[in-house]
Amino acid sequence: MIESISIVIPSYNESANINEVYKRTTEVIKKLNIKKYELIFVENGSKDNSLELLKKINSENQSIKIISLSRNFGYQSAIAVGLKYSQNDYVCVMDGDLQDPPEIIMDFIKKIAEGYDVVYGIRIKRKANFIKKIFYNLFYEIYSKLSEIDVPKKAGDFCLMNKKVVKNIINLNEKNLFMRGLRSWVGFKQTGIEYKRDGRHAGKTNFSFFSATALALDGFVSFSLIPLRFILIIGIIISLLSFLFFLFLFSVKLLHVFGVFELTTLLMPKGLTLANSILTLFLGLVMFTLGIIGEYVGRIYFEVKNRPNYIINETIL
Repeated sequence: MIESISIVIPSYNESANINEVYKRTTEVIKKLNIKKYELIFVENGSKDNSLELLKKINSENQSIKIISLSRNFGYQSAIAVGLKYSQNDYVCVMDGDLQDPPEIIMDFIKKIAEGYDVVYGIRIKRKANFIKKIFYNLFYEIYSKLSEIDVPKKAGDFCLMNKKVVKNIINLNEKNLFMRGLRSWVGFKQTGIEYKRDGRHAGKTNFSFFSATALALDGFVSFSLIPLRFILIIGIIISLLSFLFFLFLFSVKLLHVFGVFELTTLLMPKGLTLANSILTLFLGLVMFTLGIIGEYVGRIYFEVKNRPNYIINETIL
């Protein structure tokens, strides 16, 4: 069994869930008989009374830590600040809406006892609408094919790591954060545990389709050059096809010069339909190419500016 644990819980407008998260998580800690623990709630600029509720809990239990950010810097940044301020030998990252059941931490610890440095949750079943399930499955399938590191399918941010892994993740100091990818990138001995992801305990989700799409793009761009290589390959193929098409037109012209009129009439299309089709195809391809390159350039832009991933307004540690 482990002797100390930090549990990082990003929180944004989760006032309806905070008390239940606190209750269920501390019950798990008591069952595990862990004497030294801290629950680090990263208050991500909530508009509700989340901060007041957390301060009330902190006044009753000093093991509850609060890091209040100046605004909402996003879920991944909230995880980053929580990892940085964690003090104990093992660190768990968990959602603040109880979609990640705290009881799974007990299973994580059993695997840690077997010698693993990282144990992550694998979502075998999740409560979400049909469209979201398709989107999530599609993301993991594409990501597993494009990523140049071995990122487990359907593995989220819910995990338990030892301090050695956490320190290496913190030292990476990246601006475009994709924590589950960074967790895989640092290596060490890792394994997954399957679990059923619950629906939200209360309240509405703060993770929109746009946010999910932006996170997926961060995952693709941060850990793979395959999209750029894909563009290169497509460029080579199109250049080859264009050269072959040029030879075709040149041959038809020669046939026309030598008087083979019937054949050239069959081979050469009338009007500009073919030319317009080819032009439209190439225009679409150019826009697609610029979009991919733009994603990489945009992330370089943010890295070069070197702004912090978060700004802390208040800490209660």
